Amino acid sequence: MPPQMPKPSICGIQAAISACRISSTAAVAAPARGSRRAFSTTPTTLARRPPVPPESPKYIIVPEPLQSSEVKLPPIRGHLPVPRTVFRRREGKTKVTPGYVEAATPQSAAELAGRPPKSAEDARHRLDAASRRAALAAGLQGLWSRKKKTDANRERAAKKRAADNLKAANAPERLDDVLTRSTVRADTAENFAVQLDPNRFVAANAARQRHQHIVRAKAEARADALAQLYVEAKNFIVDEAALEARVNALFSEAGRSMFGSQNIWHTEGVPISVRQLQSKMAGDSDNFIDAHKTPQERTATRQKSVAEELTGGKLNL
Repeated sequence: MPPQMPKPSICGIQAAISACRISSTAAVAAPARGSRRAFSTTPTTLARRPPVPPESPKYIIVPEPLQSSEVKLPPIRGHLPVPRTVFRRREGKTKVTPGYVEAATPQSAAELAGRPPKSAEDARHRLDAASRRAALAAGLQGLWSRKKKTDANRERAAKKRAADNLKAANAPERLDDVLTRSTVRADTAENFAVQLDPNRFVAANAARQRHQHIVRAKAEARADALAQLYVEAKNFIVDEAALEARVNALFSEAGRSMFGSQNIWHTEGVPISVRQLQSKMAGDSDNFIDAHKTPQERTATRQKSVAEELTGGKLNL
């Protein structure tokens, strides 16, 4: 198709100047007199436009000028609100029955009695009410027909998809799969095929019994540890009064005579320092046993120490 002439701007003085001016490019490119215009067989944009539901902002087409000076904001990504379910499953087609609109929008007592309107405003109100009833009935009928059409299309698509899946599942092997499959001789398959273990069920039952035995042993050990914790809990220090009484008992004259020493550290031993604790946990301790412990063993020892400090008792795990 021949190029179109440039469209004039629609803004102020520029529009007036452009209206009286024709560019040289357009004048040269203009078709000669008597030439025939080529008609396109491409359907218009409106004909190719897919069906748009009423809740879409593109349901009503607003014409725009070819050279609009409007500065449009960039589209914001989001989603449309979910429309309300008009026809609920439990209600069925109740809203399209003949008496639903009359029950939903009842007439006034004066209208039921057949009395004429009292004023022009009353007559206008009656006319508006009748218009709303008609619009409600038409809207419900339209939505119901649209719902039936949508349900029918969805059911048709589901049936087609199920049929395609069934056809694909029952389809024979493709020819390229048959021709490219490797060939295995019968004697080779018999000699090198992996046979099923005839005692596999017996081995599975034995493994199941071993697993159940391990689970029962762990449960019993956990129950014993919990019972030991309950037994040791009677000596736990749980308040400041008990702590003060214990400190006074240990560091008093009676406590010294009890332990047979002038210093309690002689009996309990010198507490471990921070440097020794860090070396012990890092694995570079001077002690041979602590230095060769695995990370899992050091973690378990650390957790046990923390639990003993929190509970105030010795844990035999």
